[in-house]
Amino acid sequence: MSETQAKTPPSEESARKGKQRRPSTESAFDLRRHGLKFILGLALLIALNFGAWWFFVRPLQQRIDEREQAKQSAEQSESTSVQRLEDIRSVHARTLKVRKGINLFFDEMLSLQKLRMVPFMAAIYDVGREFKVRPERMSVNRDQLEAEGIDVFSVTFPLHGGYENLRHVLERLEHLDQFLIIREVALRSGKEGGRDLQLDVAVETYFNVPGMREELERQRLWKKKNKKRTTRRRRS
Repeated sequence: MSETQAKTPPSEESARKGKQRRPSTESAFDLRRHGLKFILGLALLIALNFGAWWFFVRPLQQRIDEREQAKQSAEQSESTSVQRLEDIRSVHARTLKVRKGINLFFDEMLSLQKLRMVPFMAAIYDVGREFKVRPERMSVNRDQLEAEGIDVFSVTFPLHGGYENLRHVLERLEHLDQFLIIREVALRSGKEGGRDLQLDVAVETYFNVPGMREELERQRLWKKKNKKRTTRRRRS
């Protein structure tokens, strides 16, 4: 009897095992029971991530973008400034070159009359003597460029001969070590088909007069004052 009672029937043993397995089945995830909690938790996680991005990541991204734009703008401004600086340097170099040329023109080529007048006239007389032109037949005229402060001296001399003779005269004048301009070659008459020509050759040179404008201005003021004095005397 005791052995019979100590033994457990198979049906009761299987029922007991079923009861022991049931809690593990009930503790597993059930979408119908836990779905709302899962969705709420997922939504809360997304909201937290979005809040973290909005309040922390987004301002950092905006600052990075602003700094990138500022960097690009600064690089563009720097490139423009460098190009502008190069243009200014180029203009400055050209200005210095032009100024140097102007100073050379006025200081050396258009030097003072007392420095260049005698060598210039001597060179012209030598050319005239070479081509049988007497000095007394040469005419000298003087003019002024008031705005530039320059004296203009022109020498005109007659020339007889053909075109070949004229070409030699012009070549001789061009090779002189003097600053001059062949202003005009005027034909007075010609015979024998151009083999006997009578020409007038006009040559000009220029002299720098630094105080010309001031002197001319003083002369104008002096004439104006004298004119006023003369008018007052007549009225009185």
